[in-house]
Amino acid sequence: MSWSAATAWSEARFWGRPLTRLLSRYPGHVVVALAVCWFAGLPSVWVVLLGVGLALGLRVWACIHPISFAHAASSPVLGRWHGHRVRRLWPAVCEACELGHEVGQRLRIRSRWPRVEVRTRPVMGQTCADFERAGEAIRTALDAAQIRVEPEGASGVCVALTFGDGLAVPFEAMVPAQRLAELEFVAMGRRSDGAEWRLPIGPHTLVAGSSGSGKGSVFWSLAFGLAPEVRAGRVQLHGVDLKGGMEILMGAGLFTTRATSAAEAVASLELLVGWMRKRTSQYAGRMRSHVASVEAPLHVVMIDELAALTAYCPERDLQRRAENAINLLCSQGRAPGFMVFACLQDPRKEVIPSRGLFTQMVGLRLKDLSETSMVLGEVAVLSGAHCHRITRDVPGTGYVIPEDGGHPIRVRAGYASDDRIRAVAAEFATPATVPHLVLELHEGSETQNRRSRSTGAAP
Repeated sequence: MSWSAATAWSEARFWGRPLTRLLSRYPGHVVVALAVCWFAGLPSVWVVLLGVGLALGLRVWACIHPISFAHAASSPVLGRWHGHRVRRLWPAVCEACELGHEVGQRLRIRSRWPRVEVRTRPVMGQTCADFERAGEAIRTALDAAQIRVEPEGASGVCVALTFGDGLAVPFEAMVPAQRLAELEFVAMGRRSDGAEWRLPIGPHTLVAGSSGSGKGSVFWSLAFGLAPEVRAGRVQLHGVDLKGGMEILMGAGLFTTRATSAAEAVASLELLVGWMRKRTSQYAGRMRSHVASVEAPLHVVMIDELAALTAYCPERDLQRRAENAINLLCSQGRAPGFMVFACLQDPRKEVIPSRGLFTQMVGLRLKDLSETSMVLGEVAVLSGAHCHRITRDVPGTGYVIPEDGGHPIRVRAGYASDDRIRAVAAEFATPATVPHLVLELHEGSETQNRRSRSTGAAP
């Protein structure tokens, strides 16, 4: 099926399902509406054309700018409709899911598309855990896309339902129109509620996802978000890609150092450890946190496949030194302005021993429930973070845990094409580069000396 045919089929399904549902559920309302138009003397053709034109206009708006459409058009109408529907079906759903529901039981519903929150008090003998176990049954019965169950006060329960998928349509990764006044957050994409997904800058971040889950989208969304500061000299990116540089060399101009082999990666990481120690000695007794500037830039280490360096490297000495450098950067780097951003496929502890040093996790599509628990934790899974249920047709979609420890948020990173990466790298090229890194091996000893030639790279 060609792209145009697939698009036409998707649009036909989009229009056909609600029209069929409307005619089957409310045939009387449709007949009454047509009768009113006929008695009012309105031509049927004009009524149909007006309705079709209005529907097409709203559909075009939703496709071109889904965020503004969701806030301005769909939020009030769809939110109230779904809230009314949930209130009407709730007693039957509780009975079908073997959850007690007393007649006249207080039920508070708050609806704001695409979320509907149901706050209730369990009947005697029930707890919040009973609602958690029945969560999937409740979600299926109410045709919701996601569900999250959490305690409400001392003895209440809040069931948060999400309808539809605001992240189904892909979008391009964007470069900020203005420079960041404070390097606190970087725009990465969108959240499921239509708001902007902003990733905190500073905490070391680990992105876990199976092959084809969209790790490249998250990788380049971060690089694009920091691109204006890279060109200004306040941020320096350091790329590590042991796949021969297939990823980072596409946007080579953005990176101060580029490592495409294990030896180059160790040389780069140990160089950064040396810069970190020099900066900490300068800050000792003077300041406790780093403020990015041209003289003291923020260093962001971007590793495309971390396991290739920490688990699959055939040279054990290089593997040991790489792990040691990463551990030092993750444990001591945040205060002096060094951040590690790493991607990997296998989140097991034996593959990434320093997993606990990454305080910020992004879970993309994963293979099973156990991997989701490894990345985000069991509490996040109970709260609705189901990375193992993300489908293949939405790459770059995943869950993040807010830095304040709140409930997981479903997000999607923007897509970066090859041409777009080259264009951004050419426009926002870094002024500071370390063009060549060499790691020398001494025969009969594990001690190795690193030599580097640098031009304009500021520690």
